[in-house]
Amino acid sequence: MQTGGLALALPLEEDVWIVPPPASGAVPRRIESVRSGPKGLLVRISGVVTAPEAHDLCGRWLLASGVEEQVTEGRDAYIGAAVRDVVRGELGHVTDIIVTGANDVLVVDGERYGQVLIPVIDDVMLHFDADGLEVALLDGLIDEDD
Repeated sequence: MQTGGLALALPLEEDVWIVPPPASGAVPRRIESVRSGPKGLLVRISGVVTAPEAHDLCGRWLLASGVEEQVTEGRDAYIGAAVRDVVRGELGHVTDIIVTGANDVLVVDGERYGQVLIPVIDDVMLHFDADGLEVALLDGLIDEDD
């Protein structure tokens, strides 16, 4: 997930701490969901309900115990990740990221479909964690004619 310029692969059940703590005080929070946004990943945090509460957390860090080895810089968090489509199953692994003006595009190489270009948009990107990336490919992204 994106925070403070770093991407973390955290299990959703993990307690996290916001640093420095907001005015409401330091309390453990939970990551409820993570999804791609136009400028990075969007993280839903337990107890953060309103836009002003979310705005108050901008620029802060999320800390969790025991995940230091999973920290990677920005987009590089996707490199090497296994990619699975909800319909077609395993697609391969992310080998590169193409940065475009509209949205990033993941380059996925695999045995069954060869190279697949996957746009990083909400309709496609479903879930990303330490186990890999789950996607729902749009029609036409894979040539399935044999």
